[in-house]
Amino acid sequence: MKLSISQKHLSKGINIVNKAVSTRTTMPILSGLLLEARDNTLYLTATDLDLGIKTSINCNIEEEGSIVVNSRLLNDFIRKLPSSSSVKINTDENNKMEIKCEQSDFVILCNSADEYPDNTFIQEGESILVDSTKLQRLIKYTSFAAAQDNMKPVLTGCLMELEDNKCVFAAIDGYRLAVKEEKIKYTGSSKAIIPSKSLLEVYRIIEDLEEDIEMVVSESHISFLVGDTVIMSNLLEGEFIKYKDIIKEGYVSKIKLNTSKFKNSIERVSLLAKEDKNNLIIFKVNSDNLTIESTSEYGNAEEIIDIDLEGEELKIGFNSKYILDLLKVVQSEEIYLEFQGNLNPCIVRLVGANHFMYLVLPVRIG
Repeated sequence: MKLSISQKHLSKGINIVNKAVSTRTTMPILSGLLLEARDNTLYLTATDLDLGIKTSINCNIEEEGSIVVNSRLLNDFIRKLPSSSSVKINTDENNKMEIKCEQSDFVILCNSADEYPDNTFIQEGESILVDSTKLQRLIKYTSFAAAQDNMKPVLTGCLMELEDNKCVFAAIDGYRLAVKEEKIKYTGSSKAIIPSKSLLEVYRIIEDLEEDIEMVVSESHISFLVGDTVIMSNLLEGEFIKYKDIIKEGYVSKIKLNTSKFKNSIERVSLLAKEDKNNLIIFKVNSDNLTIESTSEYGNAEEIIDIDLEGEELKIGFNSKYILDLLKVVQSEEIYLEFQGNLNPCIVRLVGANHFMYLVLPVRIG
């Protein structure tokens, strides 16, 4: 392999695929990046066998070839080179890679591309176009509610339901449930459980884009085609919780809150709540205000917010983390809290929108 390439473009490409590099693996080859040079294009691939990312960069190739290079070493060296420079890469039959840039010369011992897992990134399955802004919202408003542990692997993903020109994402971890809906142009019907980790990498790559993203869904994989980049993920197997059965309509108390003021109050009160194993905060819903309290061995905190109450007064406890996780992603100026009793779930909705719902279980107050 012998080529020259822009440092700026190479560094950007490495950053994109690095998200899929395996940090804990019994296969050392997976800690590397697969570089393939052909047709004046450099292809970079990384995979941990669950998530794979492949991107391509235009370059000048004198000699085609492929090799696997340690991702950390390559990334650290390339990003320290001048951003306006041109980088020359040369490999030999002994799997040595030499990188030259201006007065810098760097040699890395690499591995043969033949040792890298065969992952062809062939897009087979149902093709669906989704506006990137809508896909961003679907991921942002749900992925945080997916389970973080592997006790029930199926809950570490988001359920994607496609039907009648609608795309619904749902995530649940046993303590809270987030459901987001967006309209799309797809008349078919499909379901898939996508690992939340994979969705977060998709989100990082498409965060600043305003274009259609092609999703290709098969029985075992989903691919996202974003410009010159392909993100491929295994799907999770198993039966997702019938989340619609959990959502009960109606409430005994309903209040409307300014999202920013509510978030700031929760953040201040939760400074003490973090000292409690349940991150416990207590809501006291009165006729004209909401009092938010927390107590620990270090002291107590209280915030009072003016409200309009519809229904009964009540006192209820929550894990502050589950409230804050939502408030960090909500972009609506105002939200509704619908309480179904002091021992029943609270449902959060966005004022002026029916396309999102967040359900959170209370913490029993001693």
